[in-house]
Amino acid sequence: MAKKNTAAANTPKVISLFDAYASDQLPKDQGYIVSSFINSNTGYSIYEIISYSGVKAIYPDSGGLTFQSQGRKLHVLIEPASYPNKSIEPYLREKADQIPLRFKELNKITAKNQSTIYFSKKPVESLSSFTVSRPVGFNVSFVFYNKPDIYETLGKFFEQSFTNDAGLPMSDARKGAGEIASIVKKSMNFQGIYED
Repeated sequence: MAKKNTAAANTPKVISLFDAYASDQLPKDQGYIVSSFINSNTGYSIYEIISYSGVKAIYPDSGGLTFQSQGRKLHVLIEPASYPNKSIEPYLREKADQIPLRFKELNKITAKNQSTIYFSKKPVESLSSFTVSRPVGFNVSFVFYNKPDIYETLGKFFEQSFTNDAGLPMSDARKGAGEIASIVKKSMNFQGIYED
């Protein structure tokens, strides 16, 4: 029994998704996956947050990892001031710049440097399976363990990434990260759909 508690205490808060899979450390019951897709030349950034539970199977395919599980997905988009296609609906943009949402489905924060943070008003349900692409270049995929301070950990991650990777001013990064963590806490926790 003591061994189990020690193992739980030693579980990290966050680890690279693909490292966690390779070392059999992926949580099967409850977890959050955060992937970022960042254009290092422009700062145009897309984040996907997935909460999942009750995994039946996880298997690799050519592009990443597929989870046979229910999930909820939230999208975040950071658009630099110089982005030329601001007027185009996000779901109609070129593939690398696309998220599957319209402006009316997104919250918006305009930063002091005129960058724009867009994020889903509510998550999209995935009822049977979802795939997480293997990150390339500056992109990352992390799994966050469902620990008591999970929402603070997610907020800090976004705050740092929004500042360091997407070039947002710290105050705007903090505001956006806080609002996104709040939506995750409210609508992507493990109540309701995930309970038996």
